[in-house]
Amino acid sequence: MKMTHPYSSDDSSFIKEKTIMPYFEFLIAVKKKDMETIGMLVGDDVYSSLIRVDGTRDVLKREELLKHIQLKLDETLNWDFDIVYKEDVQDRIIALMEVNRELIEDGNKKERVIWFLTFQQAADKYKLVRFFSEYLDIK
Repeated sequence: MKMTHPYSSDDSSFIKEKTIMPYFEFLIAVKKKDMETIGMLVGDDVYSSLIRVDGTRDVLKREELLKHIQLKLDETLNWDFDIVYKEDVQDRIIALMEVNRELIEDGNKKERVIWFLTFQQAADKYKLVRFFSEYLDIK
């Protein structure tokens, strides 16, 4: 897992009520297949758009997005994240990352996806309010 941050994926001591890196907390939860944490991070009114390799697009509501994430967790052997860009914009944190995952069913197949995540500060924590995912290829 390539995460450009000084904390390892096993160090959760920085994850408190208010994290200044919610995208990192989200990636750790994905890596650990921790749907409870993922569910706590995803906002009630999250807007999500998933674009497949063939260009078809799905817009998912919160529960549909959580089911989609669970499906991906269930079929993934290994995750690799590369944080390409991160920016703090007023009360939001925006992160762009390349995600590679190795599929359980066929260890030779890898899926490459771009995630664009927006976390909005709400009181003492951040919530995922926008989740854009574009599938690049499966090899």
